[in-house]
Amino acid sequence: FIINGIERVVVNQIVRSPGVFYSRNNAAPQYYNAKIIPRRGAWLEIETDKKGVITVKIDRKRKIAVTQLLRIFGYRTDNEIRDLFKDVNADLNNDYIHNTLEKDPVRTVDESYQSIYRKIRPGDLATPENAKQLIEALFFDFKRYDMGPVARYKLNKRFGTMIQDSIKSRVFQVEDFVNILKHLIELNNGEGHEDDIDHLSNRRIRSVGELVQNKFRLGLMRTDRIAKDRMTVMDLE
Repeated sequence: FIINGIERVVVNQIVRSPGVFYSRNNAAPQYYNAKIIPRRGAWLEIETDKKGVITVKIDRKRKIAVTQLLRIFGYRTDNEIRDLFKDVNADLNNDYIHNTLEKDPVRTVDESYQSIYRKIRPGDLATPENAKQLIEALFFDFKRYDMGPVARYKLNKRFGTMIQDSIKSRVFQVEDFVNILKHLIELNNGEGHEDDIDHLSNRRIRSVGELVQNKFRLGLMRTDRIAKDRMTVMDLE
């Protein structure tokens, strides 16, 4: 490829396959972390800290209590959240959901939206409407978030779900998120073991065509945005 008069070589890449991966927490080896990697879109990193509180980072930004995300995904009250994890909260000495609710200062859905918005966009004015728009776009807009067919297949296989692969099911699925958290709590309770990230079943090849396609897609999106910006400042004539 010749770009700006300079020859460029595009090389195949071996990358982590989209899906969810569990690993040990280096800071607290008895606990586990989970990473949700989509084909495109925001990465979610779920961590269990030393105190047994489960937090989540959206795109490596600041930590958010996982209960805030659950609230905006439809589980509004503390009791609903507790009931959701009743079957996996087997360890009576360490109730992770209870610990997280204790640590989480937020109690309503609107406050959860604002709190998450402040973490993702510090410095911007956080109104519930702004925050709702941002989160809807981050997770439920196919242009910005796509799990991809591979991740869909792997999640179905892992959790025994039967979600069909379609554009609708490739945006963020709350059901998957709940299953991922349940499995994380099971791991923390000593059931199961972490994934081997170096195993080739957890890797895939990004071919030259796909890499060029991704760049081309970004270019088109930029062109689209520039055109829209210019049209807002142009005279109507």
